[in-house]
Amino acid sequence: MTRKLAVLFVMALGFLAIGVPLFAHHGTAGVYDYTVRITTKATVTQYIWANPHVQVYFTLKNDKGEEQTWGIETVSPGNALANGWTKNTFKFGDQILVSLVPAKGDRTFGTCAQIVIVADGRRFGGNGRCGAGAEAVDMNTLPVKPGYKAVEVKMPKDDRPRPDSEQEK
Repeated sequence: MTRKLAVLFVMALGFLAIGVPLFAHHGTAGVYDYTVRITTKATVTQYIWANPHVQVYFTLKNDKGEEQTWGIETVSPGNALANGWTKNTFKFGDQILVSLVPAKGDRTFGTCAQIVIVADGRRFGGNGRCGAGAEAVDMNTLPVKPGYKAVEVKMPKDDRPRPDSEQEK
């Protein structure tokens, strides 16, 4: 009887160890502000090609001319490869146009990025549809976050041919 209880206890711990991260990973509803966007010119400072999400860090100037360092969380390296990214896509000093949904509060981090490398016009990231299901929003129609109106740039039209992707539905 004691052996059966021990086996059940170990199995329960195993299920908890697997299940808890599954619930915790994609809870971004309270993190990002899906009511505004930032679209600006920036300079890449760091590119991190690692699980669970590829990250791009860059500097930009706000309305007051103050330089800020921002970061964006993108997809996993596997999904990035499927969308044409490589571990060498961005380099320190690259000039980019970037549009993103910022984190809530004064945190300088965002998601749902669309990125254009200024030097050659290559475009990376989604089509501007952020979130999933009925709560999804079209970032391109959101107003600009206060404090970033003077740095607003016009993103080129996204006319890339690409197959349907679960990331962009």
